[in-house]
Amino acid sequence: MKARLSNLVASRWYYGFLAILSFVFVLLFSRATSPLYAYIGADAAIFKQMGMAILQCKTIYLDYFDNKGCLLYFLHAFCLWLGGDFVILVFQAISLTITVILLDKIISLFKDGTSRFCLLLVAFILLLCFYEGGDLSEEWSLPFICYPLYKFLRFYKEDKLLVVKDLYFIGLCFGVIAFLRINNAVPFCGFLLCLFIEYLLTKQWKQFFINALSFTGGVLTIAIPCFLYFYLKAGTEGVYWMVYGTFLYGFDYLGVNLKASPIWVICYCVILLVFFVVQLLSRKSQKDIWLPIVLAYLLFLLTFGTNCFGHYLQVMMPLFLITIITLDARYVIVKKVLFSLVILTALVFLIRPLGYLACEILGKDKYSDNYSKFHDIIEQIPEQERDSIYNYNFDGYGCGLLLHEGLIQSNKVLCSILSFNLEGLKNDKLPLEEEKPLWIMLVRGYYNYADIQYIRDHYNEKHVLHYDNTQINGLFGMKEDIYFLRRTNP
Repeated sequence: MKARLSNLVASRWYYGFLAILSFVFVLLFSRATSPLYAYIGADAAIFKQMGMAILQCKTIYLDYFDNKGCLLYFLHAFCLWLGGDFVILVFQAISLTITVILLDKIISLFKDGTSRFCLLLVAFILLLCFYEGGDLSEEWSLPFICYPLYKFLRFYKEDKLLVVKDLYFIGLCFGVIAFLRINNAVPFCGFLLCLFIEYLLTKQWKQFFINALSFTGGVLTIAIPCFLYFYLKAGTEGVYWMVYGTFLYGFDYLGVNLKASPIWVICYCVILLVFFVVQLLSRKSQKDIWLPIVLAYLLFLLTFGTNCFGHYLQVMMPLFLITIITLDARYVIVKKVLFSLVILTALVFLIRPLGYLACEILGKDKYSDNYSKFHDIIEQIPEQERDSIYNYNFDGYGCGLLLHEGLIQSNKVLCSILSFNLEGLKNDKLPLEEEKPLWIMLVRGYYNYADIQYIRDHYNEKHVLHYDNTQINGLFGMKEDIYFLRRTNP
């Protein structure tokens, strides 16, 4: 068996095999885009809605708002233009293939043969643990995280100097991630900070300025076209809202903000703590790389705060893998105890993707029923009024329902109730009195209290949809009544 695995790794077909493995992975587990599932997605549905808005020549962030980077929405617009969900799935498979190849190159710096392939399988398992439906910003960021990590590790492991071209492409990766979701860049920022601090401490002024300019050039290669697009589209206001949605909104993740259930918070913290401790234990055997990685763990906690959602850990998967590879062999007993704890915790995370796959195989997917009932309601709304359905407070799930009917929500700011509390920004973009939508989709108990009286005065309840997407014995999902209100004096 070992000989066969070694031959596979050495084969010229090895990367082709990894591409097939990546496609099968997203086909089985990317619920938001795979034809195997009825599910459209929560966050992924919003990204597609923003892509649809671009195709309708709308100005995203200004006409329609979400709190991610514009490259994510341009990507979805392009895929929807080419053909829809399956095109997104193909792009996901390509992205994952590049990620896996880069991870394989990282592993090859430390291991070879059978161990190399087995560690790559560990990477797939770790990714599956934190894979919550697919088509999320964390997933799209992985190739641009792995490339800088590979370059930095090669620099430390093989003394391959980082030249101007390397820093330019690392800056390019940072720029792409910044316009996907800037928080996702933290896994390689520890290395980046240590590199430039070392230049300063050793007084390598020339290297510092040349590489800093090169890195900045890579970032600007991505940033300038994005800024120009919004400036030409909507002037300074377009740029203003793009900057807010892409960057300023990220501050909302700081501080104490535990939104997940206790079991997920515990598992999330255990995973981070164990890998952090394991990396600390390697400080003597891995003198060059332990500090940048430990710093990256701390930066992750700083930038994501206490929002304990499992898919945030996707961006840390490459570092988790590096931590496993570089563990000091002297701590065998500690290794067994700690990784036994990780395995037990990972099993909890694996319940979600494997459970949903099992539900789909057994024909117990409740989304099909939700979409069918929603379709019946939409059929009762005159066709000319369907482009004015205001997804007031049902955010991702409401987008999924609308997307299933090929409709786009009419409100400008989807997340206004949760928005970053900057003067002049929070309340400017959700004026019901200005929008005057014909229809409102509303979940009671989750609205801005300033709007209650206005809704009561101007809208009547017409339809109710009992939305139920709880699966796997009620462990996941939600049950809500969605009220459809029509304006009384259009």
